[in-house]
Amino acid sequence: MVNDLNEVLKYADNQRDFVITLYKEFIPIKALAPENGGDGEWDRANYLLNVVRKYFDEVKVVEASDNRVSRGSRPNIVALIKGLDMSRTYWVIAHMDTVPEGDRSLWSYDPFKATVVGDTIYGRGVEDDGQGIVMGITVGKVLRELGIKPPINYGLILASDEEVNSKYGIRYVIDKEPNLITGRDLVVVPDAGNADGTMIEIAEKGILWVKVTVYGKQAHASLPELGLNAYRLGSELTLEIDRKLHETFNHEDALFIPPKSTFEPTKVEPNVGNVNTIPGRHVFYIDCRILPKYNIDDVLKVIKDTASNYCSSHGCRVDIEVISRDDPVQPTSADSEIVRRLSKAIRVVRGLEPRLMGIGGGTYARYLRARGIPVAVWMTSKETAHAPDEHVLLTDVINDIKTVVVSLFTEP
Repeated sequence: MVNDLNEVLKYADNQRDFVITLYKEFIPIKALAPENGGDGEWDRANYLLNVVRKYFDEVKVVEASDNRVSRGSRPNIVALIKGLDMSRTYWVIAHMDTVPEGDRSLWSYDPFKATVVGDTIYGRGVEDDGQGIVMGITVGKVLRELGIKPPINYGLILASDEEVNSKYGIRYVIDKEPNLITGRDLVVVPDAGNADGTMIEIAEKGILWVKVTVYGKQAHASLPELGLNAYRLGSELTLEIDRKLHETFNHEDALFIPPKSTFEPTKVEPNVGNVNTIPGRHVFYIDCRILPKYNIDDVLKVIKDTASNYCSSHGCRVDIEVISRDDPVQPTSADSEIVRRLSKAIRVVRGLEPRLMGIGGGTYARYLRARGIPVAVWMTSKETAHAPDEHVLLTDVINDIKTVVVSLFTEP
């Protein structure tokens, strides 16, 4: 424990200019996965590496091979400040990649510039997950500049590929170095939260993305009796699957927001290129966020059975393809040390009572929880990720830095 934690927190309060500079430097450096039309994270990683090396004792890069990007790999930065007890580490794990800006006309400011307006900073990725990057680095800066050795190691991982499926990110890191993070460590993933900073996420729903392809028969639109309209069939099947899933998997769990499993038809692929042709093929997707009570195989069976029965009675053919699947894992215990430390720190810094919750989104935490490692997902979030005018409050970023510092130095 440091002699005067209040002095450390005052020092953290004075990091606003550093935070702004950091944002302004790395937000313009795009970090998009190949699936999102980008060349990966290396350009951003190289900048962040230079910053991290100033404040951490040990820094290395774990590269995941990926021949789709020009560098041939995806970077994962692992940095460490040695503590008094070097057998344990307090980890902050954030991701470097972002999503595209979407419709640029909906933005009030350039999405790839960090624009400061009063206490607000705008830009694609400033929240998701620039906030975690800035927080993790600034905590290290505070420790280094004050010459403080933390009670245990302080570690930072800036990983790749979170926005797609984490194959080249945290999943690769923990497979490559299975002893890097242990069950004795304290792990915070700053990638979800609520507006007042009180939400500690301890559980995530299972995720299933399904592609449904309905085959009919193409024909001229003036002669529908010669065709089989896959668009109409697919639309009806969408509603049939939607109804069946909601009827079958209707349990509620108050830990989660929303408390039910969700099943949302989302993307539809283009079919024919002209108005006067009946399409012979219709493709749609379903995003399923499934409470841990249910088995994903059971959800998939309902989708397949419903589609098969529908097409049997309507003369069409259907294919079901799983695009992505993350099975539910056991939640982090409410009594785990990291949850108790963060809870105490939130009370100290925010003066508010923390709330333990589950979410439908997916974070790096699920892959660590699957290995039995307790993880708290937490930050202060206005929930503008992936939206136009994504933004954070600088006050919130500073308070998050202070909260991590308190939870690092204060026993629960």
